[in-house]
Amino acid sequence: MSAIWTLLGLLLAAIVGVVGSALWTEYSFQILTIIVFVNAMATITLWRRAARRPEKLKKKFLNRLWESKPITPIHEPPVIENVMWGVRKPRLQFFSDFDDFANVLNEWLASPYAYSAISDAGGPWRLQGLSDTDLHLHGHFDAGPTPGRRYAVFHNQVRLGKFEVEPRWSEYSTQNPRVSAYVKLNWVRLLHFGRILSFLTDIALHVTEYQPGTLEYLQTNQEIDRAVMALLWDTQEISMFEFEFDHQPDYGEIKVQLDGMANYYLERRQALLNKPGNEQQQK
Repeated sequence: MSAIWTLLGLLLAAIVGVVGSALWTEYSFQILTIIVFVNAMATITLWRRAARRPEKLKKKFLNRLWESKPITPIHEPPVIENVMWGVRKPRLQFFSDFDDFANVLNEWLASPYAYSAISDAGGPWRLQGLSDTDLHLHGHFDAGPTPGRRYAVFHNQVRLGKFEVEPRWSEYSTQNPRVSAYVKLNWVRLLHFGRILSFLTDIALHVTEYQPGTLEYLQTNQEIDRAVMALLWDTQEISMFEFEFDHQPDYGEIKVQLDGMANYYLERRQALLNKPGNEQQQK
């Protein structure tokens, strides 16, 4: 932007120097044409910069995001019979094993032990189960719908994104619970970096072997770091196309894929099922 104003200043200085000479009469039209052109370009640039600012958000939305309390999830259990046709045994076993995933994770998120905890009552994140079983975030649609577990992600009272998880096709069993999980979060620039990172870590803990010294621990951290870097790059990128209006800056979106073993989730699920009276509270 400063380069444009510098150019305008140089042009004005040139005009002042030319006014007192006979050259002005001969070249006045050309000089004025250049001035008009540069001024038009400066105006377009200012307009585009103004247009690229994210939309102003309502105070009510921000209060629900930052100041409110976490939701009490109301899950929408999928109808398993609707996905049984043509589904192999490992995927059916997965649906059974992950029937309590939202309850288990929400109990963790509502505890002081969660990475995302900000008090003894845990943190602001919650999952809410969705009845739709067709995955949207995996990016592979050439083989038709892919069934899996889907959840809405909430930060306090605002639905901030989606979480999906599916078994690895021929490898899944309760003894070998290898899964692929997909997270998509919107509005992430409105939250502190640590708030996003800690939630992704809580997710990773339940769908990978997130233990220091393991290969999955290293791979998971690398994937999370890659997703954060992609967000930063997308926010700061200057397009090679001057009038590319389909790439406007916004409040940020982050996508992460995590692959691993969900042993920790199954251990916590069994502990939850073994509680006296088998009381599962949706938090």
